[in-house]
Amino acid sequence: MTPTISRFCDGCKKYARIAVGDGQVLACPHCHKEWGKLERVETVLDRCPICACRQFYTDKDFNQIIGFAIMGVGIVLVPKTYGLSLAVFALIDWLIYRKVPKLAACYRCGSEFRGFSIPQRLKNFMHHIGLRYDKYR
Repeated sequence: MTPTISRFCDGCKKYARIAVGDGQVLACPHCHKEWGKLERVETVLDRCPICACRQFYTDKDFNQIIGFAIMGVGIVLVPKTYGLSLAVFALIDWLIYRKVPKLAACYRCGSEFRGFSIPQRLKNFMHHIGLRYDKYR
């Protein structure tokens, strides 16, 4: 998987995903606003190349709307299946979730880093840390 960085551009407010490499200048593909510069791909999760923040969290690269839709179908079918559909659809949702790769995200600017080697030190999103960075978004 090619390493990519995704984020909402501050200039045009569009969501953009760009493939990255060593020494690359990061810029929005829509409005060409410069975001920053990536020195080395291996060290991208030490300091965010866009906002220089050092705090990241991990998340699953899973579309939450699909997860809600799967569970919604299971909930709708509960009266007809006496609740068994809920367990079956929860299992389907869990199996799909397990197969989906992880991504890293910056607490401050919200940039998402896909295809990078995620270090073990990164943990899932912690709300008390996220609240400190809400003022920057």
